[in-house]
Order: sequence, then C-alpha cells, then structure tokens
Amino acid sequence: MSLNSNTIFYDVMFGKIDIKVSMNLLERKTLTKVRTKLQELENGGKDVPILPSLLIQLLNTLKDPYSNIHDFVTIIENEPIFALSVIKEVNTVKYRKGAEEVSSLKRAISLLGSTGVTKVASELLLADVIPCNSTYYKMFGQQIWLHSKHCATLSELLANTQGIDEFDAFFLGLIHDLGKVVIFNSLCEAFDHVLIACLPGNQVFKELISELSIEISYLIAKHSGLPKIYIDALQEQRLPQEQQKSMLGKTLFKADKLSDIYLIFSKVKVTQDDIQQKLKELNVDESIWNDFLAS
Repeated sequence: MSLNSNTIFYDVMFGKIDIKVSMNLLERKTLTKVRTKLQELENGGKDVPILPSLLIQLLNTLKDPYSNIHDFVTIIENEPIFALSVIKEVNTVKYRKGAEEVSSLKRAISLLGSTGVTKVASELLLADVIPCNSTYYKMFGQQIWLHSKHCATLSELLANTQGIDEFDAFFLGLIHDLGKVVIFNSLCEAFDHVLIACLPGNQVFKELISELSIEISYLIAKHSGLPKIYIDALQEQRLPQEQQKSMLGKTLFKADKLSDIYLIFSKVKVTQDDIQQKLKELNVDESIWNDFLAS
C-alpha cells in the first residue's frame, strides 16, 4: 500500500478494487447522499450538521482576552450532565495531580485551566458527534474517531516546534475529519437500503469522497461559527502543501499525512525506511514521530 496515496484512510478501511470496475450500488447511493448533504451545507439548510453550541461557547470564551475561569464555570454549570463528565475526567490518571479526589466543578476547571477545560470539552463533546449505536461503528466510525485523535496529538506535537498555539493545532486535528462523519452516516444509510452484499472499495469512489470530505469539514466549521483561523486552515486543505499559507494549515496537513502513515503502520507492515522517507518529504523531524508513538 503506497504512503503517497490520497485515499489511505479509505484504502485501509475498505480495501482496493480494480479501477476499471464500475462503482457498485452501495457506492452510488452513498455518493448521492453525500452530494445531497454537501448541497444542503452550501445552501445553509436547516438540517446541516453543526458542532455542539456548548463547544462554540467555550471556544469563543477561550479566545476572549477578557475572559476568566469564572466564565467557564458559569457556562458549564448550565449543563449539569456535562459538568459531571468534566469532574469525572479530571479525576482520571491523565489529569489527576494528587491523592485527593476533585468533587467540585470550580476546582476541576481551576486545575485544568481555561485551555485545559476547552481541550477536555472538545474531546468529550466531539466523541458524541459519531453515532456509536450504529451496526457499522466498529467497522468504520470508531476508526474515524481514532484517526482524529491521532491527528490532534500529532498536530499538537508539531505546533510545539512551529511556534503556533498548541490548542489551536490540537482542536483543528480533532475536527478536521467531520466530513468523514457525514460520509460515514451516508454510508450507514445506504447500507440499510442495499440488500445485496457489497462493500465500498472502488478507487474512483474513494477519491471522490476524499475530496468531498475536505469540503464538508470546511463548510461545517464555517456554518458552526468557529473562529476564522480554524475555517481558513480547513479551507487550505483543498490546496497542495506548497500553496498553503497559514502555519496552522500547514501543520494540519502534515499531521493528517502522518496519521495516515500510522494507520498503515498499525495495520500492515511498513519499513522504517519508508517512514523516514515520508518524514523527509514532509520536513518533519523523526523525534516528532517517536514522541507520537510513545504517547
């Protein structure tokens, strides 16, 4: 499997079918549904998927230079179930700093800090965007979420060496695959209406949904009212690396490619020479890759 393919994620998920073979019924139905949803997004329809309003509130508060911890407490207090999730998360091994259990929201947010609580909120809220009750979740949906988290971690590691905001890079990595979620939902809907046994693997189909996924992610961010820096960076993903202007956009591009490499690395045998060659092409220090593997 080539490390230079633009459809690595779908190659690993679905496998490969001869490009000369026409798209099957499942692929045609999925593509029709995806294009319909893209059209709805472009027209700003009522049924377009948007990010959780609570997440947008927290992001806007984080970007407000006059905000403080009390503002975060006030916002999260209005969401009791989510508040309990934050307290539970701060008591995990990942965040807990002492023997004493944290039981109050204010204490939890004080320990995490404004950036920390927004980072935790991003992971908790975005995890709910992918429907876990689907029959096909373990086959496809779970991989989207894992890929997003890997990209977020790699973006954060790269940001540390690029002099850009680590949270911005992390958050962008986490949301960059929202288009894949829409495609996943469309695929699940198509599965329910196709009686014959078939799987999506046609190369033309994978190339089309890869392009559509990038466009959908950008439009969801735009219609959700995310800060402009995220919208611009997502929009740049439609361009070749050399045409991207923002450091955030370039960082996301590299992190996404590295996430794809890790996906192949974890599924099939990839030589160290192949990985080093790709790191060289992306101008990424090998220490970033090693830190990611160790995380």
